[in-house]
Amino acid sequence: MSQDSLIKRPVGVTIVAILIVLAAIFNIVIGTLLIFSAFGENPTFINHITGEEMQVSGFYLWFNGGLMILLGLIYFWLSKMTMIGSASAHMLISILAVLNIIFGFFNLGYGGWGQIILNLVILLIINTNRAKLWFSQYA
Repeated sequence: MSQDSLIKRPVGVTIVAILIVLAAIFNIVIGTLLIFSAFGENPTFINHITGEEMQVSGFYLWFNGGLMILLGLIYFWLSKMTMIGSASAHMLISILAVLNIIFGFFNLGYGGWGQIILNLVILLIINTNRAKLWFSQYA
C-alpha cells in the first residue's frame, strides 16, 4: 500500500484503545491487591443469598490475582495492536467484549449493567465501517 491509500485511525478506535489501557491498569492494580491481601487475615464477604459470612481462601486470592495481572498485561498488548490496526486485535476485542457481556449478566447485582453497557458500546464502535477498514488495512 502506498502512503496515500493509508487511512487515518478513527477516533472511536483511539477511544477503545484508551479504554483497554484503563482496563489493563485496573486489572493489574486489583490483581496486586488480591495477591497482597492473602498475606494478612483472609478477607470475608457476606453471601447475600444465604446471609452467612464466608472467608476467601489464600489460593483463590493468589490465583485470581495472578490471572488479573496476566490479563492486564494482555490488555496492554491488545491496546498496542489496536493502535496499529491489527486484524487479530479486532477479533480479540470482539470476543472479549461478548464474553464480558455474557459474564455481566451473572453480576447484575454488582455492577453488571455497567459492564454490559460499556462492552456493547465497544462492540458498536469497533464494528463501524471506518473501524473495520482501519483493522483490515494490514490484513
